[in-house]
Amino acid sequence: MIQDIVKKLADTTSSPSAVEVSRLSGLSSADLDAFRQVWADVPAERRRAILQIAVQLAEHDVEMDFSQIFKACLSDPDESVRATAIEGLWEDEEFRTADRLVAMLRTDAAESVRVAAALGLSRFALLAEEGKLYAPSARRVREALFAAANDASETIEVRRRVIEALGVLSDPHVAELVAASYDDPNPKMRASAVYAMGRTCDERWLEIILHELESENPEMRYEAARAAGELGSPRAIVPLIALLDDEDIEVQLAAVGALGDIGGDVARRALQRCLQNEKPAIRAAAADALGELDLTADPLSVAPFLKDSTRTI
Repeated sequence: MIQDIVKKLADTTSSPSAVEVSRLSGLSSADLDAFRQVWADVPAERRRAILQIAVQLAEHDVEMDFSQIFKACLSDPDESVRATAIEGLWEDEEFRTADRLVAMLRTDAAESVRVAAALGLSRFALLAEEGKLYAPSARRVREALFAAANDASETIEVRRRVIEALGVLSDPHVAELVAASYDDPNPKMRASAVYAMGRTCDERWLEIILHELESENPEMRYEAARAAGELGSPRAIVPLIALLDDEDIEVQLAAVGALGDIGGDVARRALQRCLQNEKPAIRAAAADALGELDLTADPLSVAPFLKDSTRTI
């Protein structure tokens, strides 16, 4: 049965069917063995397409569970398949998955896979910090992230994602690494440092974040807006309101989200004005932010403006 599904998906005379891919959800151990037997014979380009559809299906339907397939594909010979498999495991919190990502971060030959592993380890770093991860695995996650961050032979793209992941750890060496990354001449590394500053939830970084809200670099403004929301300082409200008119819509959306995170009367009024914005994405983001603010204030309340929260991003 499963073998027939995979063989049908492997047929390159037509695009992979989302309906057929959905039939790979929730495989039993026997089904998984059957899947492995035929998966290797599927052309690499096709394997990539199938896994990308699986990721999209899982993101839009909580009933879809492709975790067994994603885990099986962590050993795929194609680097794009391995990276996509890691992406698909974004909700997985098993310590065995953490250990696997640790190994991939430090040993996989493909930069794209190491980047994906670093991004995946970000949530495990948070679990480790909260004491919710099997202790030996938590130790391995920390050690691998610090090793990668200090590895001069590692690429910028991997190290910046590692710095982002390290932001949640309450370790004095994290502040040193974040500060050094902010001083790096590479703008992407600097942007990741600002992202990590937000994840620390440490107000020592507030002045830097406020400064970068006015950066000429839209990526830096975006990361600074998100970081300001994480810190939750009312001092960021006025500069965030200024970003609601930013030329970059991603920066605008980050500002909306940050204002929702910080809250307060001034932020609420700014978000209410956003409900009249000409851009549907801004209106939807503002409605979501206001809904969260109302639920925080009164868990039993339902904000009336949520009726007009259709997303068209």
